Amino acid sequence: MTQAEFGKRVGLTGGAISLYEKGNAPPSDKLASIARELGVTVDELLVGETFSQEPIQTLAGSAKSARPNIAELYTQVPFLSIRAQAGLPQIDYNDGVMNWVEETYPVFLPLVPINEKHLVIEIQGDSMEPEIKSGAVVLGQAITKDDIKYESGGVYAIIYGNNRFVVKRIKTNDLMTTGSLILWSDNEKYGQIVVPASELHCMWKITHKVNEHVR
Repeated sequence: MTQAEFGKRVGLTGGAISLYEKGNAPPSDKLASIARELGVTVDELLVGETFSQEPIQTLAGSAKSARPNIAELYTQVPFLSIRAQAGLPQIDYNDGVMNWVEETYPVFLPLVPINEKHLVIEIQGDSMEPEIKSGAVVLGQAITKDDIKYESGGVYAIIYGNNRFVVKRIKTNDLMTTGSLILWSDNEKYGQIVVPASELHCMWKITHKVNEHVR
């Protein structure tokens, strides 16, 4: 496979692939795609000899610098795809703590404190375009059940009803007045979904894009 062919598969140019082969570290949002195409895990990719150029961190109170293991800068976060909703178990979601999720995704956001309330979600479909493209991977932070009634003005991942898992926008929150929540698609052809309060299981506010395919 040529560098250009490989680059096309992962959303990069052949020139960029050439630089990585010479030792430059690839961008964090492309690591998962590169690892998948090479048939390795992200950890294996990062600790291998191919990408040896690791970021230099200056130690406080010292003129010396250190090259840490770059894999340690990534946090493994529970990972769900919109496609997986048919397989979600009937359980108490415990305010969005998904400790039953087996698959994880590496997230490089050193300035964001990642904890058990976070979830990485792979978007499938074009209902949230142009803001979020199909195939994008986003990070969500869990909203407690008591706080759901106050959330609006952003994009959210919601599990409701018979384990329906969607990513939609909340424009206004009418739970306290009408007893239901209206979920909007950014793509106008998909319209809206009205969900009664009794059917809301858990919710995450989408805070970051972790990876988005180039089209």
